Amino acid sequence: MAYRYRCGECGFKTPWLPQSEGERRQVEHYVARHPGIPPAGQVEINRKNAGGCGGCLTAAAVVFLLFLFASLALHR
Repeated sequence: MAYRYRCGECGFKTPWLPQSEGERRQVEHYVARHPGIPPAGQVEINRKNAGGCGGCLTAAAVVFLLFLFASLALHR
């Protein structure tokens, strides 16, 4: 999933990023622009922009292996 962090003090927002990178950029923004104020605001989650389809790839690999093992078992 991709995350976008919005500042609670001004109009700043991060681009769509992995969670840890978005958090890091929000903290850096607060340190530079709002010193002494704890980071706050909103976090948006983009489930469509997940940075690939790792779950789909894993499922396809499992199905392929099952067919492979079934095929080998039938040919014994």
